[in-house]
Amino acid sequence: MKINRYLQYITPKRYQRLSHVASRRSRYFTFVFENFFDIHNISAGLRSIEAFGFQDVHIVEGINRLNVNKDITRGAHQWLTLHRHETSRECFHALRKKGYQILVADPDQDQPPLHEMEFSRPAAFVFGQELYGISETARKEADGVFRIPIAGFVESFNVSVTVALTAYTARIYAESSLKDRQWTLSPVQYRELLMSWVLKQPVIQKIIRKEEKHG
Repeated sequence: MKINRYLQYITPKRYQRLSHVASRRSRYFTFVFENFFDIHNISAGLRSIEAFGFQDVHIVEGINRLNVNKDITRGAHQWLTLHRHETSRECFHALRKKGYQILVADPDQDQPPLHEMEFSRPAAFVFGQELYGISETARKEADGVFRIPIAGFVESFNVSVTVALTAYTARIYAESSLKDRQWTLSPVQYRELLMSWVLKQPVIQKIIRKEEKHG
């Protein structure tokens, strides 16, 4: 689809905003939700990931099909690329083919704290189900473990808080420890993402539907 003809329907200010956000987007770190069942946790997690500028989220659905609360995401989910998987093993296989190392979240104090870790290659952060944490399959298949340090009496954070803290720490690491060309999108990825966002604009969606209706 040639989209240049659609650009006339959005303001230069809006296009500039889309372009700027896309230029600082990253796929160096990605996030995996394993069998989440609480719609609030999924939605809050997606909002945090989008807010810190990461593009991809992998959902291992199992018996818990993906659903979001739009009042919580505030539309954040529409800017993300969501990948659905039936099993953790299937998900990890797909991620490894793209060069990711797999790291699972665990509050165990013996595990390395995320902010002290180094990432010479892309990483996928895996978060387990709200009640039981990561599955045994995920633990066995993972390349490593990380934790978010806790200084109080509580033993663990709510999973959506853990996701937010992980995304924040990953963003700080990317901007301070990696070169831009390592963690930002390639020129091709940038153009593809920007164009997909342009086509999602309500006014353009309305025009596209009208064109499709009339052939």
